[in-house]
Amino acid sequence: MMNLTYDIYMKKLLLLVCICFAVVGCKKKAVVIDPAKPVAELAPESDDHKWYYFTNDNFVQIHLPQVSKLQSLKPWTENLRVSSANADTNGNGFLLVNRLGILIFEGNEEPVLVHDVQLFGSSTAENLVFADNIPYFTLYRSTFFNKAIHESTMSDANRPYLVRVSQKNRMLYPALTYGDMKVDSSAEIVSSIFDGESWLAAIKTTNEERTTFAYKQWKPLLALDAMQPTTKDGKITLGSSTEEKFYAAHAPEQFSLAPQRLKNLLSAIPPAFAFTVSCYTAGGSSPRLYNHGDDGTSANALIADGWICTLFADGTTYFNGALKDRPILANGSNIAFRLPKLPKDYYYTHFCISGDFLVVGWEESSFYKTGRSGILVVDLAKIFYGKQ
Repeated sequence: MMNLTYDIYMKKLLLLVCICFAVVGCKKKAVVIDPAKPVAELAPESDDHKWYYFTNDNFVQIHLPQVSKLQSLKPWTENLRVSSANADTNGNGFLLVNRLGILIFEGNEEPVLVHDVQLFGSSTAENLVFADNIPYFTLYRSTFFNKAIHESTMSDANRPYLVRVSQKNRMLYPALTYGDMKVDSSAEIVSSIFDGESWLAAIKTTNEERTTFAYKQWKPLLALDAMQPTTKDGKITLGSSTEEKFYAAHAPEQFSLAPQRLKNLLSAIPPAFAFTVSCYTAGGSSPRLYNHGDDGTSANALIADGWICTLFADGTTYFNGALKDRPILANGSNIAFRLPKLPKDYYYTHFCISGDFLVVGWEESSFYKTGRSGILVVDLAKIFYGKQ
């Protein structure tokens, strides 16, 4: 969630923009990118992007986020929102939408929605990661925010925990269950971390007297895409872990330890501007977090073979490299631009790039609650290369 007020955030952003580059006139397109004169803020309504908002069973095009259908503010675990995003090594993009499904972008402007009411209807979907370039995500049910969850649904040993996304079949397949994880009906796996080989899980147990946490580590004994959706011995090795190990894997590191490509991309940001960036790798495991100063704003970064991109909550975006099958931009120099300005208390969140298109989640936010939400699809080829 956002840890700065909107006014403070915008003041810091203005300082960043003023120091990093001179603001130029609002131009919708740029055939040739000059890194000394970066693309300005995109207009809210333009032919280089499209807005969509989420309904209970689909996504619908609109002309501006603030005119989408009203959505009551709910805890972030219970409402529609883009909860995670990444791309595979083949250039396909994936956006996980809580309480709805997963959007798959295959280099085209229009995504494919894989919707599953049974999986998403009463569970919180998070943690989009890749194993062998196949996307997976985790599910849990927040009894803290949703008191209506029936005990009988929590006690089902075959309740899905880890779910595989089949891009080919447009289907979702449970791979691991709460029974496989030896989690009882009073507990929920509230956080998971995958390092590419093994997993760490934080398990919250609540009863009438108190709330406790336990930590487990597990590894698959066979390929995840070969696992059956029912509880069965021999699927994983499961052992205890500690709070120290879990938080060591989850805690932010200093920005000086970030990948060199990320440090190069954000090298123009002044030392006084504080932020925390979640760094994803295309086709990779859980993101690593890096702090640039203290108590800063949030950003997401995605590193692929041919490009790297970082996007801040207000839409300030840094890019280096080339879109798929297109020339490298600005002779390899960094490019900065801003997405359309959102209304007050709206923020950009997770993103992916597939083909010519940048796809970004947006949401209305108030502390731990979210309201309206959707995606913005930007035709980067029009902005970067002047594609007609």
